[in-house]
Amino acid sequence: TKLQAYANGQTMPKRRSAKRKNLKKTVQEQKSKPSVKVTEPVDIELIPVEESRNVIFKPNNGPQTTFLAASEREVLYGGSAGGGKSYAMLADPLRYMGHPSFSGLLLRHTTEELRELIFKSQELYPKIWKGIKWSERKMQWVAPSGARLWMSYLDRDDDVLRYQGLAFSWIGFDELTQWATPYAWNYMRS
Repeated sequence: TKLQAYANGQTMPKRRSAKRKNLKKTVQEQKSKPSVKVTEPVDIELIPVEESRNVIFKPNNGPQTTFLAASEREVLYGGSAGGGKSYAMLADPLRYMGHPSFSGLLLRHTTEELRELIFKSQELYPKIWKGIKWSERKMQWVAPSGARLWMSYLDRDDDVLRYQGLAFSWIGFDELTQWATPYAWNYMRS
């Protein structure tokens, strides 16, 4: 499967070009008339989906696509720099932003590292979900559906206590290997 985000935030059915609609109509009319016989092959121009829509994000073939298509509860995605791991972490929660009770949390180790993710999300999210709003004070995205995605940091192991008693339906650790111990991972999974 491929995760593709379109400018209106929806996955839309393929649209046929006007040429193809007219051609299909002509062929159907010719078939309904028994005296008319089509002897020449019909040339149909197929337009790839990417050319007929404004694709905002398309996952790279390979690990990024596999990560975004995974159905497992916990998925680890590693690799060298520039492989698209952070973009995958930004794209993954978007599939749930249409659900009003979605509550997600995207974590980085420090606030400085978090800023880069926020800048990328501010470029990407408004193009994908029309009406989505960023709250600088709360450090969260709120979709028109009411879905929320918090972006925060866990600098020290004790920072996990800020989330005590909160429930999230999606939690993403960007650059999990930057935490010295598995404490934050284990605590947030609970």
